[in-house]
Amino acid sequence: MLKLISFFRPIAIYLLIIWIIAIAVVSSIPSVPVLKIHTNKSEIRLDYLIHFLEYVALAFLTFLSFSGKNLNLSLNKYLILTLCLILFAAIDETHQLFIRGRTFNPKDLISNISGIAGGLIFCIWLFRKGTAGGNELLKSRRDSINI
Repeated sequence: MLKLISFFRPIAIYLLIIWIIAIAVVSSIPSVPVLKIHTNKSEIRLDYLIHFLEYVALAFLTFLSFSGKNLNLSLNKYLILTLCLILFAAIDETHQLFIRGRTFNPKDLISNISGIAGGLIFCIWLFRKGTAGGNELLKSRRDSINI
């Protein structure tokens, strides 16, 4: 997995920009139907899962884009980037008040923030793995490019 990440790291910022634009565009579509699974006793809304996953991906791309060559980020960078992501999630949900057929849903915002937290935890785990044992992997990747 670290090989794949080290391969995509140089273009992560472009993927991040594309992902932010995609979130903004989809959030601006009026009257999007809510995906639901119907069971005998209840309904399960899939849009909360979708919000969670889209913000896990957003957090991952953000942290990857701003990480150093060895996948390192300082605590201050993690904190600032996380706060920026939460602000983006709040703005994304709030702007839906101005879209016909859309509303502000606090549960969507909670799903977004949960996705950011999930992405943060995943990146901390992955980047520590990358800096602890992955330095040789990253060096071998750089060496293979120079050959």
